[in-house]
Amino acid sequence: MASAAPAVAQVTTRTDEVGKRLNEWFQAGTAAGLGAITYENRDGGHSPLNAAEWPQLKVYAPSDAEKGANAHMGPAGAVRQMPLIGNCSMSAPADRGGSLPRLYFIQPQGFLFLTNQYLNTNLFVYPEHQDYDPGWNGVGGYGDLYTANTPFCIIAQGSSYQDQPFVRAFLSATVALPPDTQAALIKSRALMPALQSIFRRSNKMVQSEEDYFTGKAHPPVFDPAQIDEARMVELAHQMKDASIPPVTLLNVVREGTSTAGRDYFEMPSVNSEVVGTSPCGIARIYRRSAANYEITVSARQSGTIKKMPLKIKWVLLQGDPQKVKITPSSPDASEATINVGWHPEMRAATGIQTHRVDIGVFAGNGTAWSAPAFISFYMLPNEMRFLDEKGRVQEICYENGNPDPGIPPPTDLRWLALARRSHNERKSLAMGLLAKGLSEEALVRMKALADEFAPQQEKWRELAAEPAKKTEAEAAEKKLKEDLRKRLEAPEIGGKHSLIEAMYTAIDTLASSPDMFVALQEDLMGLARKSSKGTAVQDIMAARKRLLDWGVLLGQEDIGRVELIADEERLTAGDKHHLKQFHLTVLSQAVLPEFLDRSVAPAYVDQRLTSPKNWRDIHLYDKEGAPIGWMRRANGRRFEFNMEGKLLPEGRGGKAVDVEYKRDPATGRLLFGPK
Repeated sequence: MASAAPAVAQVTTRTDEVGKRLNEWFQAGTAAGLGAITYENRDGGHSPLNAAEWPQLKVYAPSDAEKGANAHMGPAGAVRQMPLIGNCSMSAPADRGGSLPRLYFIQPQGFLFLTNQYLNTNLFVYPEHQDYDPGWNGVGGYGDLYTANTPFCIIAQGSSYQDQPFVRAFLSATVALPPDTQAALIKSRALMPALQSIFRRSNKMVQSEEDYFTGKAHPPVFDPAQIDEARMVELAHQMKDASIPPVTLLNVVREGTSTAGRDYFEMPSVNSEVVGTSPCGIARIYRRSAANYEITVSARQSGTIKKMPLKIKWVLLQGDPQKVKITPSSPDASEATINVGWHPEMRAATGIQTHRVDIGVFAGNGTAWSAPAFISFYMLPNEMRFLDEKGRVQEICYENGNPDPGIPPPTDLRWLALARRSHNERKSLAMGLLAKGLSEEALVRMKALADEFAPQQEKWRELAAEPAKKTEAEAAEKKLKEDLRKRLEAPEIGGKHSLIEAMYTAIDTLASSPDMFVALQEDLMGLARKSSKGTAVQDIMAARKRLLDWGVLLGQEDIGRVELIADEERLTAGDKHHLKQFHLTVLSQAVLPEFLDRSVAPAYVDQRLTSPKNWRDIHLYDKEGAPIGWMRRANGRRFEFNMEGKLLPEGRGGKAVDVEYKRDPATGRLLFGPK
């Protein structure tokens, strides 16, 4: 239940410009105030709103029964029967469950619950904590871990307390709505879609109407620094009649199907690609082996408070335009067929790495545009796929390596150490390899970097050695790192490229050379044995074994030389990719261990979504180009499968056997064998 707030003329005690404006509007009768609104905190007061700042606001008070069942803490499990804005600043580490929105987004029931909140005037704000931070496998961060993008809640960049600026901004916008507008939105249960439209149109990164239909206006996670609260309240205060945005509502008309054990491989309990299907969001995990995922969606049920004709706009917000085709399948564009090709890792508008395609669907009434409904496709990060020249699936790898080369950020002083080594140890194997990837100009710039920053770095060290000069040392360190960043990011090479770009190119060039390891394997293993990383030999041997198991390398498992499975010209795209991943491990663990910081584990994926698999499937076609099944490389063996996903123990033409998939209790990996 909610504790009643007294009826007062002052809507907020804030004295800033937004607060003054809200009070003036409310006293003039043009702003609705908060008499109908309730606030709920679900983190035990860890990140509470200062409710005293909003005298009219009711505060939800959990019942004794809720407290006894601990139902007043953590993710909400019940839709409140009143307009409510709340927050819960709780989360687990990314690799142990993650943020609360991620918990909702991994199961259809959670997805539908959030939809019910959204369409019943409830909205919560949650921090992403570690689920939307640049990095790979926990080095720096994990990237974008969300399976869906939705308008159901607000996810704040950061951790504790970063939810509060959003709670305040949404309360301010709610206050500013004209009284009749707020009442109509509450009655029609369109309050939260309207507030989402206001919020997304007013953020600082949205400078034009065109910007509103781009990914930068609709990330899954919002930075508090981008909130323009003054603009929000202005837009809210102007919202009446035709300027009240429609609500976009979707439903699936047609969708291609997939079959477990044939099109994808999981535990028997995983028998769907559906993350969620609701009127305001459709989300899928792209599990199927098909080169494309096709779905037809209708937005005909979209509507407005004032009955007006609508225009529907379908927009690719995130993804490769060459891999996504949106085709209106009705004259009024209220229905569209969406064809999505599988995507490897890509960059979002925010710059973070992501594995999700987002399509926004907007309804407009000629004056206002709705908040988007979303259609999302999530690619499992531990998978990598390769197509042949005809666009057919050539290979699916189910244990993709970590693509991160491990290059440190431009404020990291390891750059200076490497710059000195590149000159002082230029005849060493490690620096000789690096020189093969860097241009002559880049090498000259590296030496200049070491010379230029040596006095500044030495001065900082002298200050740091004296406890009495701690403050000066901290200031000197900050300036040193900032100056280093500016120099590393400056386009000094050929007037176009920075040293950071040159280093990424160099590491990529070295790792992409198919024979990098096999040509120098004895010397490289010698470096591994001397590496500052104590697990270097173990890490390289584990990666080497994987390629032996997958048929990319030939040789003995533990001893002796290894060779490529074929001449470079005959290596497949998959072979070359797996060699590159192996070489990134060699470079980070043996060649440049003091500079490169990279996780050698396979690409991280939430195991609630998929079971780890240590195999690659090579898809096969007959002379006419028709698919005939696949050959699986796993544990150093080859396994043949037909198109129905049945095992062929005697080879093609032999008897087909049903296959059973189960999880290895010791490793968590998915195993397969005859049923």
